[in-house]
Amino acid sequence: MKKLSGFNKFIFFLNSIAAVLLLLTFVLPYISPISFPTISILSLAVAPLLIVHFIFAVYWLIKMRRQMLLSMLMLGLALLEFNSFINFKENISEEKFKNELTIMSYNVLLFNTYGKGDYKKSEKMMKELIEEHQPDVLNIQEYSEANGPIIEGYPYKYVHFKTKPNVKGVHKNYYLGHAIYSKYPIINKGAFDFKETVNNSLYADIVKGNDTIRVYNLHLKSFGISPSVSSLQEGDKKKLIGRMAFAFKEQANQVEAIINHKNKSPYPTIVTGDFNNTAFSYIYNQLNKGMIDTFSDCGGGLGTTFDFDGFPLRIDYILAQENFNVLSFKTIEKTFSDHHPIIAKLGWD
Repeated sequence: MKKLSGFNKFIFFLNSIAAVLLLLTFVLPYISPISFPTISILSLAVAPLLIVHFIFAVYWLIKMRRQMLLSMLMLGLALLEFNSFINFKENISEEKFKNELTIMSYNVLLFNTYGKGDYKKSEKMMKELIEEHQPDVLNIQEYSEANGPIIEGYPYKYVHFKTKPNVKGVHKNYYLGHAIYSKYPIINKGAFDFKETVNNSLYADIVKGNDTIRVYNLHLKSFGISPSVSSLQEGDKKKLIGRMAFAFKEQANQVEAIINHKNKSPYPTIVTGDFNNTAFSYIYNQLNKGMIDTFSDCGGGLGTTFDFDGFPLRIDYILAQENFNVLSFKTIEKTFSDHHPIIAKLGWD
C-alpha cells in the first residue's frame, strides 16, 4: 500500500485529534462540572464529532485507506457508550397495566407573550396539543405570568413564580414561571427557588388510584445564548466559554439538590423537563441513575427537542423510576416554541 501524501498525513492528523476529543467525551458523564466546568463544555460537541468521524470514514473509504478503521472504531465505541443518542425504530408496547399515566413536558417560551411570536397562535396550538394527546399530567417550563392561556381539563394545578429574580441583567418585572397541571389530586407540592438564576424546578405529589407519584418539573440553568450558530461565531469567545462553564457548574449544583430531595421521596418518581444539556453530559448521567429514559426505551430517531439552527439537540427529557413500564414515547413535531413537546405513557400494576 502506498505511503500517505503530505496532504493525507495532515488529514489523518486532524482525524487523530478528533478521535482524542471523542474519547475524552466518553469520561465526561462521570466528571462533575463543579470540579472541571470548562472541560464539561466538550459534551456539547459529541454530535458534531460523530458527524466529523463519519466524514473521515467516508473519505478514507473512497481513498481505500486503512486509516478509515480509526473513525470506524470511534463510531462503534460511541454507539456503545452513547446508546441514548438515537433509536432506529419507535417502540410502542401492547401491554396492558392496571394503572397508566400519560405525561407531557413542554418548554413553551412564555407562550410568546414577550417575544415576537404570535400569542394567539400559541394559545390555539396549546389547546390543540392537549385535545390531541390528552396528557394526564402536563409539565410546563417558562410559563408566562401575563396573558397565560386558559388550560382546561385539569382540576388540579401548581403554578409557581419566583418572587424576585435578583439576577444581574434581568429586569425586576421579569418573572419566569413553571407549572404542573394534573387530572388527579395534588396532595403536596414545592419549589426549589434556586438563587442567582431565573431558572427553577418544581415537584408535586400526585394521587392516581391507590398510588402516589412524585413528579418533578425541571428547568435547569440555561446558557443565556441565542440559539443560532452565528451568535456563537460572532460573540466574544472567551466570555462565551466562561458563561457556558458557569452554567454547567450551576446545573451540577442544582442537580445535586434535586437528587438529594428525590432520594428522600417516599413515592416512586418521574423526572421531566428542560435540562438545558445533552444526554452525553454529567447532568443527564446523574439524573438518569436508577431511572428509565423514556426516549431510549420507546422513542424513535434522533429525538430532537430543541431547534438550534437545524442542528439536532435533545435537551428535554422524561425519566421514570425503574418500577414503571414505558408504554410509548413521542417527540411532537407541532410547536410554537423553540422546544418541542415530549410525551410518554407509563404503566404499572
